[in-house]
Amino acid sequence: MTDMRMRADPASGYPGRTYRFYTGPKVYEFGYGLSYSKYSYEFVSVTQNNLHINQSSTHLTVDENSETIRYKLVSELGEETCQSMSVSVTLGVKNDGSMAGKHPVLLFMRQGKQRNGNPLKQLVGFQSVKLDAGERGEVGFELSPCEHLSIANEGGVKVIQEGSYLLHVGGQRVPYEYLCLMMMLQWIESSIR
Repeated sequence: MTDMRMRADPASGYPGRTYRFYTGPKVYEFGYGLSYSKYSYEFVSVTQNNLHINQSSTHLTVDENSETIRYKLVSELGEETCQSMSVSVTLGVKNDGSMAGKHPVLLFMRQGKQRNGNPLKQLVGFQSVKLDAGERGEVGFELSPCEHLSIANEGGVKVIQEGSYLLHVGGQRVPYEYLCLMMMLQWIESSIR
């Protein structure tokens, strides 16, 4: 095997590789598994869903549809800025079945506007929760935009693109778009001149 491409290439018919980029037919969705119970989810709390980044030294690129995309290099943001933009997400999980079970809760992110070369979805967190029949529990996730909302550009450099990002829960027998939450990443004018 000498082809190490991850991203799909429609021009050559290459379907991509891994759950993040594969566009071909699937036997099972990533994270699929059998269970003796059924689970439901709800977003309980999110610390912030509008993130603002100082637009000084913002980079521009043009996509395949001639749209201008603003992005920031993760390396230019710095660790302190990345930590200050951290988002806490709490999910409620309920065992709706008649049997106790241990269930993996998978939290995915995808961009609101799909662009060529960007992941179709990306796993940003997972936890297992053990619940008795009818029991409800909560799981928490800490998301760093620098780590979880960034993508590698054509040169392999981590960047954060401006726009909307959707968080959704996936897992056993749960439709891909079962539950989602939108976050906005926006650029603001710098007050320092």
